[in-house]
Amino acid sequence: METDNKALGKINKKKCYLNNGKYGHYLTLDSKNYKVPEWFPVEKMDIDIAERLIDYKIKMSEQWLESTAKGEKSSHTKTNKKKVESESESEDEEELPKPSKTNKK
Repeated sequence: METDNKALGKINKKKCYLNNGKYGHYLTLDSKNYKVPEWFPVEKMDIDIAERLIDYKIKMSEQWLESTAKGEKSSHTKTNKKKVESESESEDEEELPKPSKTNKK
């Protein structure tokens, strides 16, 4: 595979590169990689956009780490748990058919 590294410039005195790898385009800054969204036209990538994208990815990563450190679960998990609980409650609330009282003598 041919390397397709493009030097974009410097961010905080460190070189930033746009690379094309096996799983798509990504940015490299200070030996760390940041995936470029597939929908983004890489021809328009410049140092300003790269810096904003890297800052965004770092911020989102920090928020995720904070939320997992607090023991919070993802909203998807909470939604599924509520759904399961409500289903089990509705099952408990259902009335069973009452046996008919017929006395045959």
